[in-house]
Amino acid sequence: MEAFSPLNDIPYYYPCNFPLIHEVLRRQNSYSSLSLLANARMYGLPACSSSGLMKTYFDKLDYKEAVWLMNGKTELGGLEEGIKLAREATARGELLLTTGTSYYLPYCDDYLNPLYIDKLIDPHSRLYLVDHWLAVYGVEAEQVWVYDPVPSRFQGALPLSVFDDYWKGNKCIPELEAAKRREEIHSYCTVSIESEAILTESAYREALLRVLLTQAHEFLTGREVEKGGRTYYFGYAVSIRLLKQLTAGLTTGQPAFSQISGFLFDMRWSRYFFRDLLHDLARLPNEAYTPFTIEFDEIIQDWEQAHKLLVSSGLPHRDGVQINQIADYIGKLARREYHFYERLQAHYQGEAPLLERTGADGNFQSLPSQNDLLRIVLDGCREVTLAYATSAPGELGRNTPLYGRDGYLDSLGLVSLLAVVEQSIEEQLGKRIELTELAASQLSDHPFRTVESLVVYLAGHMEEAG
Repeated sequence: MEAFSPLNDIPYYYPCNFPLIHEVLRRQNSYSSLSLLANARMYGLPACSSSGLMKTYFDKLDYKEAVWLMNGKTELGGLEEGIKLAREATARGELLLTTGTSYYLPYCDDYLNPLYIDKLIDPHSRLYLVDHWLAVYGVEAEQVWVYDPVPSRFQGALPLSVFDDYWKGNKCIPELEAAKRREEIHSYCTVSIESEAILTESAYREALLRVLLTQAHEFLTGREVEKGGRTYYFGYAVSIRLLKQLTAGLTTGQPAFSQISGFLFDMRWSRYFFRDLLHDLARLPNEAYTPFTIEFDEIIQDWEQAHKLLVSSGLPHRDGVQINQIADYIGKLARREYHFYERLQAHYQGEAPLLERTGADGNFQSLPSQNDLLRIVLDGCREVTLAYATSAPGELGRNTPLYGRDGYLDSLGLVSLLAVVEQSIEEQLGKRIELTELAASQLSDHPFRTVESLVVYLAGHMEEAG
């Protein structure tokens, strides 16, 4: 059996599949990291649904798969066929990725644990059945060698009979007959993974920047996507939703308070994934990136402090002063995070393209670049400046303040600029976008504060419109 030294120091919040995908890509001679894999699927972007559930909703944003591709799952006929396939794969030096149930893995906390069953059949639980992944890296007559780092950090041999029970999966546990999403799980299943492209060291850096810039773009755009009768919120829109709930819901009693507290607690997970991406980029040679990593670490600490303030305010004894203080703290923190993403995006602007998105028909969307939109916005600024006989503060550029406290345009000037930009986009790019209506629906001046924020705002809404 070939020596196998996989990654085992894995943060607790990573799901079981990413370490296995990482090892597959490494064996394909591609640079990889857990943060790249997770953020390529937007795990670092705050997201929630109108039901209040915080989780990644990569599929709602219509991005093409990037960095790694899942070529599908295959259900085999049984253990004999599966072991034959495992021998062939490991003989080639490959890992065989399998899915099954942690209920029959003796090193897991789930092992024959009645709570595992109870929590999945509880009609009030949000939990549902999912397949657990592990990798096979060796096969002997009576045992298989497996790598299962999350959550058990296990690497070693399993008796063939135990592995068979695992591989049959949750579908073969009679007590789980009524569990949610049972139809989506598998028995004797393998997963095929490959690198989108073999990443050299320089290509790895560009891949990190692509996912970083894409998530910064999505965060600042703050999209709200309507699909399947629900609304999905992304990036800054999640912070806005929290603030709305905080100001409107904290005075309605304990149930609303508990809901808001849980929402605020769950917001941390996306920030952990994005933090890992920043730190992995910072470790590359010649990256003068430390100030961003330090500041984002501080932002995470402040969000965690916000949750502590909310909980320690005392459920039965809250008063208006406490509520206003907490809302003010979170509002300032949300604005700080927004400005962080603005500066991060400006620092790396143009160093890598954004990830590609697809249309409803699955084809790549040919959308105007941000450079096209920047040119249109700057031309519009010059036209409005001449029309109003006013002057911009210095040379017009990405960082020019437009509207708000530091902006040089008043509300009439902003409306005029948006009208000019709307007309230019239609004439030059053949795209129709109702800017004045969009502006009227905004709750803040954030999209219009600077030239850069307006360009990001335009790009995001043009993506939604296709």
